[in-house]
Order: sequence, then structure tokens, then C-alpha cells
Amino acid sequence: MPISKPHSTLGATNTSSCIDLAMYLEKENNDLDKLLQKANSIDEKREIESRKQFFFSHSKNNISTNEVISSIDKNIKKLGKKDAKYFAPTINFSKEELKHIIQSVTDKKEVKNVWELNARSYELFNDKIKEYTKLIMTNYAKNFNRENKGLKSGNDLVYFAKIEHFRKFKGTDDEVLKGIYKAGDLKPGINSHVHLIVSRKDKTQKLKLTPTTKERSTIRTIGGNTYHVGFDRMKWINMNEKSFDDFFQYKRKEREKFINQYILKNGSPKEKEALLKEIETKEQAIENTQNYVKNNTHNTSKGRRW
Repeated sequence: MPISKPHSTLGATNTSSCIDLAMYLEKENNDLDKLLQKANSIDEKREIESRKQFFFSHSKNNISTNEVISSIDKNIKKLGKKDAKYFAPTINFSKEELKHIIQSVTDKKEVKNVWELNARSYELFNDKIKEYTKLIMTNYAKNFNRENKGLKSGNDLVYFAKIEHFRKFKGTDDEVLKGIYKAGDLKPGINSHVHLIVSRKDKTQKLKLTPTTKERSTIRTIGGNTYHVGFDRMKWINMNEKSFDDFFQYKRKEREKFINQYILKNGSPKEKEALLKEIETKEQAIENTQNYVKNNTHNTSKGRRW
């Protein structure tokens, strides 16, 4: 499960209001409003309106942009002018993961884009992603190792999330440079992902939470008080991957696992070679087991007498 670095966004500072980010995340709804203006029938307008996405938190749906801005901007007790006020992680799914989620809410084997989903399937698809997002944010909270301070789940955080279903080509994309698409064109396929705005302070405003720290897990003692600091981003990603596989009952292939992807990208030639051999051995063992089950099932059925 690839999760981006929990950074600020748009190249902007996260030391002031989150208003620019929150307003930016209205872009898909703004595009749908443009489609609404061109719609000719009531049914078509209803269909477009039903596709809009709103912010949600750990306990609430359909949250307005104004409420998001107000909640994040006010949750800054004892933060200085130059301190980060919020962070903006994103949840990015692979094509295989998105395909699996869609198949879990519809009987369609192939869906080219979210417009092919009927209203009910679209709602279920979004609900599944929302529930998974909440699991991710509980993992986020746990990764700070502050349970003894009351930070136990996503419900102890101040965060807001919004699902987006489309991505657009940029001028630097190969497809644009080759003239296949123009900058601003929608990318084909299922491109659903989640943007988050999470406050630097927890809900009580007593804890300062920094997911971009270089420290993974450190115990410090100051003035006789012992406390835990740090955030292990690698651990968070692995936790999120396990949560995805458990929640969606997804049988992840060896090559899809984050730790293996990381080694294949960043490991030494020797590490990559050893891992590839290990993956091939495991894949062959799985294939042999599947063939054995398939052949024995076929033979049993063939020899059965009624």
C-alpha cells in the first residue's frame, strides 16, 4: 500500500492556515459544477450532483470546507508562528487494489471508470474507502507510541479526508510530451485516492505530533518525565498494507508487498537478486499448490458416483 510522505502540499508552507489546501481540494466538485451547467435533464443533474465528494472525519460525514478550515486552524494551542500547523498525507491505491475494492461492491468483472458504477455501487465503493481511511488514521495515531497519553486511535486526532476519483495529466507526463494527451486531460482508468489534512496537535491540544521527524522511536527524559517521540513511516506503510489486506480480504502477491517493492527499488544488486529468487520460489510453490488442488478437484468430481 503506497502512502506518500505526510507532507504539506502544493509547495506551500504548512505553518499558517490550511485554507489554500482545503479550497484546492474542492477542484473535483468545481469540475462537476461545470458539468451541471451543461446538463439538459433533471436526471442527468441528479446523477452529477450525487458524484460530489465532501470531507469526512473519524466520526462524521459531509463536512463543509469552512468547518475543516476552522477546525484545523483553531487546533494550534502553544504552536509558534513558524511551527507546522498541519500535515497532508495521501492514500494512493494500486490498480490491482482499486480493482479488488470495486469487485467487492459490484459483480462487474471490469470497470473502466467510476462513471460506470451505478448510484448504489458508487456509494458502497466510497464507504469502503472511508472505512479503510479510518483504519489508516488509527495506525497513524498508534505509530506515535503515545497510548499512555491518550492517543489510541484516529478518534483522538483532528483530521479531515476527502476522496478524489480523477487524476489529470501534467505537462511533464510522457503521454503529454508524446502528444497522446493534452495537459489537463483526465487520466483513463480508475484513479481513486484520498487526500488528508491532519492537525499537528491531537484533539486535546496537549500533544504535538510530527510524522516527518527523522526519529523513528525514541524515549526521552526531561525534568524527571519520560516520554516517547518519533514516527516510523516505514512501519506505518506496512501497518496500512496489512490493514488493507485484512479489511478487504486481499491476497497480496509477493511482488506487490511494500517491503519487497522497496528492496527492488533501493536495495543493492545482491539484495535484489536474492529477493527475486525468493519471490520466484514462493510464486512457483503457490502455482504448484493451485494446480494440485485444481487437478484433485477435477479427478474427484470425475470419479464420483451418484
